[in-house]
Amino acid sequence: MGNGIAALVNLGGILTFVFTMAQPAAAVNFSNPAAIIIPELGPASPYPSIITVTGVVGAISDVNVTLMGFSHTFPNDVGVLLVGPGGQRVVLMDGAGGFTPVVNANITLDDQAPTNLPASGGIPSGSYRPTNFFPADIFPPPAPGAPYGALLSVFNSTNPNGTWSLFVNDFAEEDSGTISGGWTLSVLSVTAVPEPSILLLLGSGLLAIAAWMRRKEASSR
Repeated sequence: MGNGIAALVNLGGILTFVFTMAQPAAAVNFSNPAAIIIPELGPASPYPSIITVTGVVGAISDVNVTLMGFSHTFPNDVGVLLVGPGGQRVVLMDGAGGFTPVVNANITLDDQAPTNLPASGGIPSGSYRPTNFFPADIFPPPAPGAPYGALLSVFNSTNPNGTWSLFVNDFAEEDSGTISGGWTLSVLSVTAVPEPSILLLLGSGLLAIAAWMRRKEASSR
């Protein structure tokens, strides 16, 4: 059971209230394994790459994204934008890795990761916080325009079900790449449980006191 609060009244017996504030759920993964082809300049193919989330109960408490098999001869050129079903958006990466080629890296974007993406030296496989070295970049349509979020927490407390769109764009000429294994979306949700009001708890307690006093008076006759 999730976080709970108990209220006890001891009047010859125990009246106990126990209720749950929120019930965490296990993370659910959704994947689109189709390759994303990054050209020398402009939008990747497909643009966007889509994942449809269904059947998740509760609001989002955490979202992570993994790019599977990212390769590029000049990773600094590449920007990646994630847009959720409600229109919230965050730049997962833009301008990372410098001019060092990246080959078949699995890159997880996670707000709780220990470090940002590197500015140079390529991008080794691993977990990184979303990192945008070029915040002035605007992704071409049909991607939404700025402003863009900086953290995946922009999706927190929203409904995870619906279409998630990954827009990958190459912002400079000459170099190209792929995300050969597509991408995975990991969604953690929390199911809210309505809390009884303070008045409800107080009223229930008063009823218990009244019943106890009535029994005590009857026993003294």
